[in-house]
Amino acid sequence: MRRLVDGTGLAEFLAGIAAECPDPDGIVMLCIGTDRSTGDAFGPLLGSRLLRDGWPHVYGTLREPCDADRLPDVLGRLPAGKTVIAFDACLGSPANVGKFSVARGPLLPAEAVGRRLPEAGHYSAAAVVAARTAKPYHALMTAPLSLVMDMAEAAAAAAASAWRWTEGRA
Repeated sequence: MRRLVDGTGLAEFLAGIAAECPDPDGIVMLCIGTDRSTGDAFGPLLGSRLLRDGWPHVYGTLREPCDADRLPDVLGRLPAGKTVIAFDACLGSPANVGKFSVARGPLLPAEAVGRRLPEAGHYSAAAVVAARTAKPYHALMTAPLSLVMDMAEAAAAAAASAWRWTEGRA
């Protein structure tokens, strides 16, 4: 069951995962998206930040995005036996822009734009970066960059807080 939370709620959600899986080496941060669309850059921005902070298993960064074309290959290369937390951008109601949709269970990448991709993650968090419209690609392309960057920073801070992570080490 998905629920909407703010940055504090995301930190609490991730802290619950950390309580079950306390070793960061047992976690894979799967950051889905592309650097070719402002709204969809949430995942690669987050992945780049997590990688910079020293997280051991990060897939999907600005240099190597985990976009729709690469997702099936990346899913096949994830290390076995690790807990996967999938992050992606999504569209929602205007009142929910800036919130995170979290769930114990996978997310369906590209669902907002009508693509069918493999589900991803044991846990998932999707950043609501823009309002759902009749033109979802346009909504993602025109999402405010400042909002997307702030949400990526909030997600990275929530992960650091959950695992009591300091830059470069746990």
